[in-house]
Formats: sequence, structure tokens, C-alpha cells
Amino acid sequence: MWYRSFAMKRVSIGVSLVIAAALASACGKDNPAEKTGDGTLLTPYLAIGDTLASDKLDALDKLGAQVIQAAESMQGQPGVDAMVQGAGRVGAQDIQTARSAFQKMSGGMIEYLKANPDAQSGNTIVHCPMTFGGKGGLWVQPQGKVMNPYEGAMMLHCGDKLDWTAELPQT
Repeated sequence: MWYRSFAMKRVSIGVSLVIAAALASACGKDNPAEKTGDGTLLTPYLAIGDTLASDKLDALDKLGAQVIQAAESMQGQPGVDAMVQGAGRVGAQDIQTARSAFQKMSGGMIEYLKANPDAQSGNTIVHCPMTFGGKGGLWVQPQGKVMNPYEGAMMLHCGDKLDWTAELPQT
């Protein structure tokens, strides 16, 4: 009999732990746009890349708006116009359009960061030669494991890291 009581307590504790973990997970799911409103171009741009790498569209419209707002004070700097053009479309309701808009933003971000080397720290350029029908795509992401925003789960880690001084492949 004692084993039945012990087993019931273990099940009860296990269920409690599962419920607690689910609640903690649900409470920890912050809106990506809430963490990125720091007035920079780079922070919401990186959040957009993370969101697309996760095959999601969550808050892309808000993140795009943050890029546009940050760009207002940076007009005329290299790459800013391309980032604004892409940011205006990145909140699309389909992932292919959002990824295409991110590609436009990425070209602008790379141009901007090449002109502002102090802002490159901790980030790298990545190239996936297989995306966009074999035309390839470039993006900026934090250093570490490649997280492909253009292919998501299909080819999440596909991409070659490039040095900031490297000649970039045509895409």
C-alpha cells in the first residue's frame, strides 16, 4: 500500500512541475517588439532575423516600425534608405514577402555597418548560397551558430560567415 501512496505523490509532484513549467514558459514569452525599442536600427533588425529564423511572423510589423522610427534621425547615412524600404514591408502576412523585405533590409544593414565599423562588434555577415532559388542571400546576425532567417527550419544552420572586410558574393 505504501508504494501506491508514494506513486500518487510522485505523480502529483510531476504534474505540479509540468504545470509550473508551462506557466513560467507562458509568462516568459515576451513580445519581441517590447525588448527592442532602444532607438537603434540594429536591435529590431536582429529581432526580425530571429523571428524569421523561427518561421514566425510575430510582431514583425512593430519591429519594422521601430526600424523606421530609428532611421528618422539617420537619413542620408549609407544603407538607411534600403532598411526603411524593407522595414515598411517586413510586417507582411506571408513569410515569403517578409523574408524578401528582410533581404532588402539586410543589404542596407550591411552597407550601414560597413560605414560604421564601431557598430559591427559582436555581429557577423552570413551568406546562404541556396536561398531565393539559388541566388543566395546575405544577412547580419550575432556571432555564434548560424540561424538562417531566409530558410528557417528547412535549412536553419545553412550559411557561411564572412569577414567584414571580405568581398561579398552577389545575391
